[in-house]
Amino acid sequence: MYNWHSKHGDLIEFAGFEMPVMFSSIKEEHLAVRNSVGLFDVSHMGRMWIRGKDAEKFLNFLVPRDLTKTKVGRASYTFMLNEQAGFKDDLVFERIEQNNWLMVWNAGNLMKIKHWIKTQYEFVNIFCQIDVNLVDISTTSAMFALQGPKAIDVLKRVFNNSINLPNSWGVISITFNNIDLIISGTGYTGEAGYEIIVLNTTNKDPSAAEIIWELLLNNGEEFNIKPCGLGARDSLRLEAGYHLYGNDLNESLDPITAGLYFPPFIHILKENFVGKAVLEILEKNKPKKKRIGLIAIKKGPSPRGGQKLYYEGNEIGQVSSGGFSPLLELGIGMGYIDASVPSDSGIVQFEVRGKMHDAQIRNFPLFDQKKYGKNRG
Repeated sequence: MYNWHSKHGDLIEFAGFEMPVMFSSIKEEHLAVRNSVGLFDVSHMGRMWIRGKDAEKFLNFLVPRDLTKTKVGRASYTFMLNEQAGFKDDLVFERIEQNNWLMVWNAGNLMKIKHWIKTQYEFVNIFCQIDVNLVDISTTSAMFALQGPKAIDVLKRVFNNSINLPNSWGVISITFNNIDLIISGTGYTGEAGYEIIVLNTTNKDPSAAEIIWELLLNNGEEFNIKPCGLGARDSLRLEAGYHLYGNDLNESLDPITAGLYFPPFIHILKENFVGKAVLEILEKNKPKKKRIGLIAIKKGPSPRGGQKLYYEGNEIGQVSSGGFSPLLELGIGMGYIDASVPSDSGIVQFEVRGKMHDAQIRNFPLFDQKKYGKNRG
């Protein structure tokens, strides 16, 4: 989609790709998703087929989630841990058929996860021959995210109500106008929506991807659809409280501290998975840090990643992600603070150019769930 983006958007470097940070404005695109519908190109993310009769068993060894519970036609969010129970990445598995999985992971970890999964496959294969076939399709497919309360109406128009669209975390595989698609009820904005993978499209022949992109935009005109860039993607996920790898997750951080230690993301009673031994030890000890959400008390500077956080004059942690919320019209953030700080402490401070600014500790999501988000009303 580079040709389309270069004509319509403002491009920046991101994870080794040139990507649109915005097409109109971050505020306009952000509010389009919260109020109607927006379309993102997320083709920079990694995608891989994992096939074979031992695929489930192999993947279940790689992740702490019990993938035996993921049925055909369903998707599951989970993560891969290193041997010390730190995050290698967070990712989504889609079970297309009984022995056919699609893995989607972050662009910033594109090569790392490809290498990791190949290394783990070779390691397991030393002890027992397994029937697993890994096929990277990151460069032979495109991926779009259609997000917002009107996303379903756009797809109904595109397909003329001819297919049953997947519900939340559902997955379907279809052929439409001779183009193979995988559609899942997933996303990264906190809103209802879909992620659409266009198969068999490449940089040399992007026609299938361009056709689907234009179809989505054209059929969304009635609902004031907006093409959206990285800026709105970041502000939307931050309002919803979704982690961003490299900011809010890393190889030194464990799921307990990150607030992700609960079923179905973790099934600690599984027989074995990478990082289990250390995670069982950590489970017995109280974490030193905890994750919080932040909303600035007044208009002004926003919290930013790396800024220190203070409580009653003492340094207690730092912001991991931060920015401006177009919906709240205030600065918002995510951070990690000392676990000893009371959860109801209320107000903390972040420092900008030597001046302290107040922020309120809040649970995620940071928006009013009666008015916004996939569970609105």
